[in-house]
Amino acid sequence: MISVTFSVENFISAIFGIFRNVIDSIFAVFTSILALFQTAVVSVFDLAKSLLNFLLLNIFVLSVIAIGFILYTAALQKNGAAPNAGVTGKKKAVS
Repeated sequence: MISVTFSVENFISAIFGIFRNVIDSIFAVFTSILALFQTAVVSVFDLAKSLLNFLLLNIFVLSVIAIGFILYTAALQKNGAAPNAGVTGKKKAVS
């Protein structure tokens, strides 16, 4: 009789083990989906950060170039030479 009770106890334990494993698998699927969304959101924010950094760096470089050009033309005008000195706009006659 003890072996029958032991067998029934093992059977019920196995059935509950199956249900527990199914519930754990469902929980693991939801955890994986949440991790996927978290990774996607972090990736989007990293991409936006990189894009913003790229744009700001390009704006900075273009600003430095523009300031250099402005200072160059201001220095030429201060010295009395026009930035386009030597260009008259008239064609020379070919002889």
